[in-house]
Amino acid sequence: MIMLRQIFILSLIIMAFFMSGYALASQREDAIKSGFIYNFARYSQGEWFNAELNANYNICSFNAPFIDVASRTLEKRTIENVPVVVHLLTSVFDNIKDCNTLFISKDDVDKWSYLMTNKPLSTLMLVGEFDGFIASGGHINFFIVGGKVRFEVNPDKLKQAGINMSSKVLRLGRTNKGSIQ
Repeated sequence: MIMLRQIFILSLIIMAFFMSGYALASQREDAIKSGFIYNFARYSQGEWFNAELNANYNICSFNAPFIDVASRTLEKRTIENVPVVVHLLTSVFDNIKDCNTLFISKDDVDKWSYLMTNKPLSTLMLVGEFDGFIASGGHINFFIVGGKVRFEVNPDKLKQAGINMSSKVLRLGRTNKGSIQ
């Protein structure tokens, strides 16, 4: 357990180190979040992603600044020997079913509301960063405490989506069963 935790934390530190020292706080935050998302996928197994059937692991978001930072942070990274590709979604009508992870920023709450009622999201890892995200059906939610990025996770929702995340990773976050805080 300690070894996996150290590797996870070291991976995040290395990714954060590659960001330039003069980068804005929001860019550092986005780099850390993209590193977390990468490791969530890396330490998960299940039906939501099959490397034998997919040429890429696709991380998608509507947030252009996040996409820019995540593209640089995750450049040349792989999951199960397939490249990680970061995609900017320009509207809720884009083909979301090609995504493996969908990141919903705090600026895209309106899009999340639409997606929850109109799009099949059962085959995606759903990651957000706003209050009530897990209560509204999300799997993993980022929040800031003392200037540091933390996460909460709903393990039941992950399992319903066919995602089995390592229990060692789950222990690094806070469990949230979906009740409104």
